[in-house]
Order: sequence, then C-alpha cells, then structure tokens
Amino acid sequence: MVITEARRLRRHLYQLVLDGTEGPQVDVRTFDESSYRVGGHITPSELESLVARSQYDRAHDKALYLLGLRDYACKELERKLCSDAPAEVAQAVVSRLREVGLLNDETYATRAAASLSAYKQYPRRRVEQELVRRGVSRELAHEAAAQTETEDFQQALAILRKKYYNKLNDRDSRQRAAAALVRRGFSYGAIRQAMEALGAQNELEEQEAYD
Repeated sequence: MVITEARRLRRHLYQLVLDGTEGPQVDVRTFDESSYRVGGHITPSELESLVARSQYDRAHDKALYLLGLRDYACKELERKLCSDAPAEVAQAVVSRLREVGLLNDETYATRAAASLSAYKQYPRRRVEQELVRRGVSRELAHEAAAQTETEDFQQALAILRKKYYNKLNDRDSRQRAAAALVRRGFSYGAIRQAMEALGAQNELEEQEAYD
C-alpha cells in the first residue's frame, strides 16, 4: 500500500489515506517519528503495528496529562483511558507507569483517605467505600481508612457543631440531623456518641453562662 496522504485532522492526529482511500487515524508524533512518509509504502502488518503504537502513545500522553491534574488509583486511571483506547492498551500504559513509579495504589490510598477524612469529614467506612469505588482493592482501602487520625464520632460531632448547633432542641430536629449523618455514612453508634457529647457540651456552656 502507498501512503497517499497524511491529512491533519487536529493538532495531534493524522488521517492516513492509503492508495487513495481513507485508512486509520494515527498520532502525529508517532507517525512523524516513524520511518514512514507520504508517498512511501507500508504493508498491512506494518500498518497494524503503527496503529498499535499510536494508540499506546496517545493513551500514555493522556495518562501523563491526567496525572498532572491529580493522583489516580491504577484501576481508576485505566477506566479513564479506556474511553479512548482499547482495554489492552490502557492496561499496558498503566502497567508501565506503575513500573516507573508514577502510579502506586498504596501511596494513593493513604493520601486519598487522609484527604477524604480531613476535608470531606467522611467516616472511615465511607472513606473505604470511596477508595474502592475509585479502584483501590478492598483490603488496601480498609487499611488506609483505618489509619485516618480522626475517630468517626469526632467527625460527626464536628458536623453537628457546624451545621446543627442550637438546632437540636427537639426530637424531630435530632432525628433529621441523625438521618443526614447516616446518609453520609456514619454508624448509629458514632452518631449517638456525638449527640451525647454535644449535649454535654451545651449543658456545660449553659452552666458557665450563669456562673
């Protein structure tokens, strides 16, 4: 086959024209760095290898771009890459990035767990669920969640102080607050402990106000 044309579609992509007929699209850098040129010949097997290399290069570039924005778990990044690349290509890219140290689920899980606990104020069970959703193994997610510094009842207490302070004066309001915490992933035990701690604190503040 003769490469009749390498038509620029956008910045990073060529549309190859082979023997006057549109063929596959390939990455600009991959094609330019290859030995193939417009007017030259390419065999079907060589074309297949060129397309495979192009898919890998594009997926690799996308992975580096995404990792420049934030950290990813291996499976989470793999799923992202699969939106544009075949599954085997996404797996190969993730495997390579893991080999060179740019992906590490253990490090990711520890950092993400700390962030979810500190900024989202998630209880440990919710932290574990979120990590699993992002592709971290359940065992690793459980270990990372268990290492977070703040106890669940302390997280619940902080939320109650911030959002429901002076709004828990009757049973209905307390039930609404408790339901909101349950939806957030808190256990009934942690919620009860937080409610009791807040009640004790309120009583202490009232006593101090009259002293």
